[in-house]
Amino acid sequence: MPIPDSVLAREYSLVMERAYAFEPKGGDLTTWIGYVPAISDEGEILIQVEIKLPDTFPSLPPVVQIITPITHPNLTSDNILEMRMLARWRTSYHLFQVIVEVIRLFSKVPARKTEKAPKVVDPQTQLHPLVSQKEQLAVILQQKKVELNDIKEKKSSAMSSRALQKEKLKHVEDEILNVENQIFAVEQQFEDYDISSLEFAKKFYSLKKRLYLLETHS
Repeated sequence: MPIPDSVLAREYSLVMERAYAFEPKGGDLTTWIGYVPAISDEGEILIQVEIKLPDTFPSLPPVVQIITPITHPNLTSDNILEMRMLARWRTSYHLFQVIVEVIRLFSKVPARKTEKAPKVVDPQTQLHPLVSQKEQLAVILQQKKVELNDIKEKKSSAMSSRALQKEKLKHVEDEILNVENQIFAVEQQFEDYDISSLEFAKKFYSLKKRLYLLETHS
């Protein structure tokens, strides 16, 4: 059974708002292509990454494949990237979080180009995802402006209780997503020993309480 369009649309919107340099491959929202910077012995290099969403997403995690010829401790023989968040996948995780985690991984663990010369990529081709995303963000910004104007008009003409309820629900859903993202970040900080167990416990249970209250009102 293919991924529902509503799920794909949600993931697309979140990537456009919260991640960078990635776009759907050939317009296919189940396959994403982009470039991430990586530290290496030769300085910072750009690595091409392809992310595929399985038909059962978000029940199962995406598959992250590295296209650029490199060696890296987290790469399998098939150039599949292994990450802790993918091994401990949760259905509440999103594609943009995978992209952020890939970027974070390559900023901490060095990669090394293989002896085989990588395919020469036109700089314009490398910039294409960024340019394309800039255009998409401009469209989203314009849509947001239209939505704001629409909201102002509705307020001036006394919005119906049904419209108010719908807007309130959307606000709660956005807040839930933000809290889930904060929980994910705190978990990553704790696993990387960036915060103490006491600090983790305080932040984690505070966020969990906030999430519970939001979900009871959604």
